[in-house]
Amino acid sequence: MTFEQSLNAQARVTAFERAIYPRNLAPATVSFSTHGHLLIVGSEDMIRLAAAQLPDMGSVTLLVTEAVRKQDDVHLAQALSAVPELPLYHTPVQAVKGFLGQFQVMVNLDGQVVELAKLAQNRTVFDLILDLGDAPLFQAELAPAGYFHVAPESQSLADVISQLPEYVGEFEKPRYFQVNNDICAHSSRGQTGCTRCLDVCPADAITSIQDLISIDPYLCHGAGGCATACPTGAIRYALPQPTQLLGYIAKLLQSYQDAGGVQPVVLFYDHEQGRDIVDRVRTQLPDSWLAVEIEEVAAAGQEVWFSALALGAQQVLLLDTPAVPESIRTLLNNETDLAQMLLSGLSYNSQQIALTDEAGLVEPLPLCGLYQPPVAELALSSDKREALFDALDHLITHAPGALPDSLALPAGSPYGHVTVDNKDCTLCMSCVAVCPSQALTDGGEKPALLFTEQNCVQCGLCERACPEDAIKLTPRLLLDDSRQQRVELMADTPFECISCGAEFAPKRTIEKMLAKLSGHPYFQGDAIQRLKMCEDCRVKDIYSDLSANPEKQLEL
Repeated sequence: MTFEQSLNAQARVTAFERAIYPRNLAPATVSFSTHGHLLIVGSEDMIRLAAAQLPDMGSVTLLVTEAVRKQDDVHLAQALSAVPELPLYHTPVQAVKGFLGQFQVMVNLDGQVVELAKLAQNRTVFDLILDLGDAPLFQAELAPAGYFHVAPESQSLADVISQLPEYVGEFEKPRYFQVNNDICAHSSRGQTGCTRCLDVCPADAITSIQDLISIDPYLCHGAGGCATACPTGAIRYALPQPTQLLGYIAKLLQSYQDAGGVQPVVLFYDHEQGRDIVDRVRTQLPDSWLAVEIEEVAAAGQEVWFSALALGAQQVLLLDTPAVPESIRTLLNNETDLAQMLLSGLSYNSQQIALTDEAGLVEPLPLCGLYQPPVAELALSSDKREALFDALDHLITHAPGALPDSLALPAGSPYGHVTVDNKDCTLCMSCVAVCPSQALTDGGEKPALLFTEQNCVQCGLCERACPEDAIKLTPRLLLDDSRQQRVELMADTPFECISCGAEFAPKRTIEKMLAKLSGHPYFQGDAIQRLKMCEDCRVKDIYSDLSANPEKQLEL
């Protein structure tokens, strides 16, 4: 062991002694209540044999959805004579939903869709489902708590059967996420924008209800992908809070460096399979590696990764394991690809943020001579966007090479510019009305459209809401201070009311309305002039005309 290695090892010990991982003393929870009412689904021979091993459940109902699996006479005799007292039904499942203690199963009997629990047990729901069928009843990567899909020939079936009686009683689990729909970029005024959280959830726990994102805490497994994918920070992971995690990373790196450690590498791993892997290879990890356990590896996103680099980490690694759902793995690959593109564009080594696996822990790729900027003093903002750009601005300021004015990014990136076609735009402000991040704002007293690029998440709501199809999105990262400044995209002179002289609308808006409505029967003759009036004068003119000509009321 070299002197540097020994010093790093001592510094690592000191860092973990001084930095206390933040844990919620009383996290918000959701509760489950079950009495052991079990539904077993599959072929009749297999579900009868399984039921025979579960005599202590609250109740057991059998639902045959497949043909008998084994034709062996001895097997059939044993299976078909088992548990003759249990209610048994032969019909396919029409629909199933729910979670531990609240499973609703709909079946078709004699041409009618009925609730199986009510038919079999005079109950509204089942507490548990053991699914021995070929195709799972639930298609989500992460099935709801209380649902078990096991192949009848699987060696794990015995373990599942032995565990089922333990799912009787009262249970709690954390409420993993907080949602702030005020800054959500999903939808506004009937327009759909960002769907990142919906696309990535492996548990199908996220839905759009009346244009608002809703997370079902009973279905949620806390995989973390939605928080990482969310560009605005509308979805926040609660275990721990983002600022608490950033504060811990800052303290850990500072303590390591104060103790004489150099070239620290931050390794994030999850609390289940990731923990098992790290514990197994911990003695083989380089002395400069700071292994940080988090609830789920996807719970830390780009704002955490770039902040760690700005706070002194040489590299940030994310441990991928076989237990990571494929949708989450795809997200992590996409997010690290984008992070690496940004690092390369800023003249850093792209591998300073990377995914790794167990093999990469045992034999890490050598990264010699990596440039490390001076350690930043970050505010560790609770605003995701602000925390991200604080870190990026530090890396930009201290970049090792010359930088362009901007970095071109692939479509779908949450950074970019908005272009407005001045010929078509009427300054109707539909784009401002739907913008969730105040990237687009109006000019106040002046008819104008203003844009702050740092706030833009490229959700596309403005593009879809524009009635003139005058808005286009350009994904990019602007590297100078103008990204933070409010710039004027479009401006116009105000139109003055022909009656009172008050300024009430952009001139081109009124001109567009006059051109489009000139042939409309409601705007013939003097009526067209009302479009040139402010709201108050327009109302006065209408009532004055009706008073002078009462017969016109019949035309309304």
